[in-house]
Amino acid sequence: MSTPIINNPPRLQNQVRLLLDHIDDAGLKAGDRLESERELSKILGISRPSLREAIQVLQVQGRLLVKHGIGIFVLDEQEGEKLRDSLKAAQHRIEELFQMREILEAPAVEWAAERRTPEQLQEMKAAAEALNQAIAQDAIDFEQVRILDMNFHLTVVKSAHNHFLNQTLGTLQEIMFKSMDNTLKLPGRIDASEHEHGLILDAIEKQDPIAARLMCIQHIHNARDAWFKYLRKPND
Repeated sequence: MSTPIINNPPRLQNQVRLLLDHIDDAGLKAGDRLESERELSKILGISRPSLREAIQVLQVQGRLLVKHGIGIFVLDEQEGEKLRDSLKAAQHRIEELFQMREILEAPAVEWAAERRTPEQLQEMKAAAEALNQAIAQDAIDFEQVRILDMNFHLTVVKSAHNHFLNQTLGTLQEIMFKSMDNTLKLPGRIDASEHEHGLILDAIEKQDPIAARLMCIQHIHNARDAWFKYLRKPND
């Protein structure tokens, strides 16, 4: 299998190589299903979290497809190349989406910290918990995670008690949905995002608007930077 390994840390590179070698040794072709995560972790001799990172790398490369509740499947190299080309072409559009998220979300999070009710705080916590449970699944359903991630952010925005923002929720929802596509699949990003959500929620609970706003901006910048770092990898 000739797909180059993108510039990840050596430990992760090794895990990806182990998984690629297993696919080669097993003679798996496009459309074939791999073993379960439990079986693969035993075969490769790595932990399941480490295996999940390797799977995420190959998902972003367009080499594997994870179907929640069904299994992990091999994709052909041509489809992988098409995916990478489309991601590069979308770079400027994605940057604009992140810019719009910062413009709309940062003040919304600040206002939510100032104005949220106890009931809205519980709604935000429930949205965060639903997202965390989806992330904790053995085989992550990234489409479900993206929807739940967007729902957490929109729940925060609704707690800002701003009529203009409420009128633009449809637009913001579309911006979030597009900017979150593939971003959460980047190695390590999903765990970092979970941690950042916790910090935002903590600031809102403490009714610290400045900390909430700054953490929201950092969260958006981190997601954007992870995405652009991937697009600028060598061996493209």
